[in-house]
Amino acid sequence: MGTISHRLLVGVALLASTSASWAQTNGVRPPSTNSVSTPLPQPDLGTALRKQQEFVAFDPQYKEKLADRIARARVLGKQVIQREVAGQNTEFSHQILSEIIWLVSSTADFKRMDQRLDDLQTSLDHPEREAQAEEQDPADGSWGKGSTEWFFKVVASYSHLQTPSKRGEKPEFEFHFLDRINSPEKLTNYLLSVSVSDIARTGVDHERELNESLSNLMRMILRGRPPTYAYDPKLKAALMDLILHRLRNPATGFWGERYVHEGRVEFVDDLSITFHVASYLDGNVPDMTKVVATTLAIKDLDFPEGWRFNGRYWDHLNMDVAELFRLGWPYATAEQKQAIAVELNKLLHWCLTESLQPDGSFKFVAGDNSKEEGTYYGASFLSRIGYFDKSKRFWTAQDFPEAEEVRQRIISYIDKHVKSGATGGDYYESALEQLRLTAAPAVGHQ
Repeated sequence: MGTISHRLLVGVALLASTSASWAQTNGVRPPSTNSVSTPLPQPDLGTALRKQQEFVAFDPQYKEKLADRIARARVLGKQVIQREVAGQNTEFSHQILSEIIWLVSSTADFKRMDQRLDDLQTSLDHPEREAQAEEQDPADGSWGKGSTEWFFKVVASYSHLQTPSKRGEKPEFEFHFLDRINSPEKLTNYLLSVSVSDIARTGVDHERELNESLSNLMRMILRGRPPTYAYDPKLKAALMDLILHRLRNPATGFWGERYVHEGRVEFVDDLSITFHVASYLDGNVPDMTKVVATTLAIKDLDFPEGWRFNGRYWDHLNMDVAELFRLGWPYATAEQKQAIAVELNKLLHWCLTESLQPDGSFKFVAGDNSKEEGTYYGASFLSRIGYFDKSKRFWTAQDFPEAEEVRQRIISYIDKHVKSGATGGDYYESALEQLRLTAAPAVGHQ
């Protein structure tokens, strides 16, 4: 997502009912794992239960209050997905829905949840407002008018700038929304403030904000985007110091969130954050040998520590794993390379036989938040392992004679749906860029 995070716990519950509607539309029977009656997935039993207990410690009525909001969000979220599948513009509503998923999965702010649910209902009642998502805010220069949280505006703004068809556009308004982090002190204070969560005391899990903010600010600050914004000349050095020395677990080589629990601060390794950092630094990170070893060691664990989502493969996480292995290949031992090849072959087989659909899309998983995002992850996984391009096939010498047919099928699906993508086509265009074997991926993943 958008990055993935603890939001999956509630995001799946929120959107699970939409998969049945999508499947009926496409003539496919939905997998039982997406059924409304399926219990919430538990990425890690200890971590998930502990977070829930700490939210209850913050608000004893947390479970009851949350259930009411999820019930309403399911109804509204289903409408957003149905409209996307039908080819309607849902970009503004999708921005609101993403923020709702964050609120219900990462906070106990029920008043704000109610306001955002009301906002989503209003957006659905007025589809003519969906186009507002493409408007830059003259007050601070940000995109993401459907969002009220700052870090979501950062996500929307970077994605807008890096959409292939919009690259090179000069923003009409200055990016004043970045002023809040535009000094070494401001940036350090902000990122450190969201790198540690004390849920029982504050009622907020900062993991997703850290993930989204770090991944997008890295690309903006380190690459000087947009070039019209005057970044503090010391900002890059401050960011790199945080990344390399203050936000990493030196024991495993992974990045992640820290949690206060019973007076102790505990580090939770996070596959998604690690993917973002390693990917955007092109693998030039400390202890890459540890990153390779840790990635192999967590293959049977659930997210955020592992590869699995509710015990199963998922294109989103498979893409993360594939990229970490690609970057780590030069650091892997002969034995590790053999193990990596075995695992990537398993992921590829699953992708082609269970996830890839006859129409060129990929199996809908509610954690993707939209068909557009899910399609991007599947296409990007295949691209990153060199399935379509033998020169990028770092892990195997085998041929895939069917790959060209698969590539054309996915391209055909995206070409038909790119104008109705829930994120404004950002993910679809980035997938096409990879599928057409041109440039590197532009968006990465949310």
